[in-house]
Formats: sequence, structure tokens, C-alpha cells
Amino acid sequence: MQWRRRELAMLPAVALLAACAGNGEGLDENGRPLGESDGIGAFEPTIESIQDHVFTPICAECHVGAGAPQGLVLSDAQTSYDNLVGVMSSEVPAYYRVLPGDPDASYLVHKIEGTQTVGNRMPNGCPGTQPCLDTDTIATIRQWIADGAAPPAP
Repeated sequence: MQWRRRELAMLPAVALLAACAGNGEGLDENGRPLGESDGIGAFEPTIESIQDHVFTPICAECHVGAGAPQGLVLSDAQTSYDNLVGVMSSEVPAYYRVLPGDPDASYLVHKIEGTQTVGNRMPNGCPGTQPCLDTDTIATIRQWIADGAAPPAP
């Protein structure tokens, strides 16, 4: 009976995999059916939400593991927080990566807005091979910093 329950529980995953075949018609840019929620909720000015909506799907492509640029690993909300908030930028040591309460003095904001004086605008390749973050996304990150750059909830 226990085996049967697990088999039945797997049916939605099997159906989803079967639905993946085809030309992508009816799917959004993330491969999810149009109109289906991404399961991560509304984008809010919290480190968890920024992690889910920006760092994991966009930044963690490069910012993972020992080879992460500038040692900036953005693999999960706590690691991202620890590597950003109150940490001096290695590219421009006059700036903190994130200075709580002051987005204009936070190097992360300069990198995503394209106002940095060193290195590339982030995400790397924007504009060009990769789209830049939109103004609403940047505004949400700025708001998290302006609100004091709170750590992840315990």
C-alpha cells in the first residue's frame, strides 16, 4: 500500500515531464505553462524574495562555488546576505556591496544600474547577450536596502 501511494504521488511529475515535449507553445520564458504561478510568490523587498526572483534564476548562473566572481557567492538567501551586507566591495573598496539604509552608497546598486566605474554591469552581458534587470526589479532591491537590508527570517 505504501508503494502505491508513492507511485500515485509521482503522477503529476510524470504528467509534467510528458508535457515538456514539443515546441514550447503555451509556455512562458521559464518553461512554465502560461498563467501558472512560479510558486515563489510576489516579488517583495526581502532578501528571500530577491534570492528567489533575482539571485537564484539570474545571478547564481555565475555567482556559485569557489570560482564565483570577486568571491561573491549568491547560492541561497543566507549566503547572499552574508556576502553582500556590510562587506566591502573587492572591485571598489570605497563601497560596501550593500550598505544598509543607503542604496546609493551600495555597490550592488551601481552594478545593476550600470553606474559602476569598474567592471561590467550586472547581470554580465547586459545589455546585449543578456537582458538587464528591469526598473521594477532594481527598485525592489533598492527598497530592501533602504529599509535596512534585513537578514533572512530564521
